[in-house]
Amino acid sequence: MAHRTRPKLEATICAEMDRQQVPHGHRVLHYRVRMKSGKVARYDPAVVVHRGPVLFLVEPCSTVGGTVERATRFLEQHSPEIVMAVVAPKRVAARLPPKSYDELYEEGDVPRLVQRIREQDPRGTVRPFPKRRQSRASGTSSRPS
Repeated sequence: MAHRTRPKLEATICAEMDRQQVPHGHRVLHYRVRMKSGKVARYDPAVVVHRGPVLFLVEPCSTVGGTVERATRFLEQHSPEIVMAVVAPKRVAARLPPKSYDELYEEGDVPRLVQRIREQDPRGTVRPFPKRRQSRASGTSSRPS
């Protein structure tokens, strides 16, 4: 089914979901996130996939900016049955703090992300995802050993 996507990376994710026959929607859910300032920010996930009670929110991320705080605060405030999967270019992925996502994929790993979502047992628990470790000195991250 054809539908409009915004950034090129989102279109890539959508095309792969269509190829692997993973039903999904674009910006069909709307959340409110309370920021540290006390203000409320709107969050409309780019791509949404339901797998039973598990909900995957897939976010293309081409820059590190204000969205990191919103994502971190969202994860602190919402259900553990929501999995936020971020897809980013390698240079951006390396700079994202582990608290700002549940799962992180580089843009070349989109087929693996979609396969992981497709294979999630709708009645099972969410498989753990090894997060990158944030380096204190450099502010960069590395994969766990």
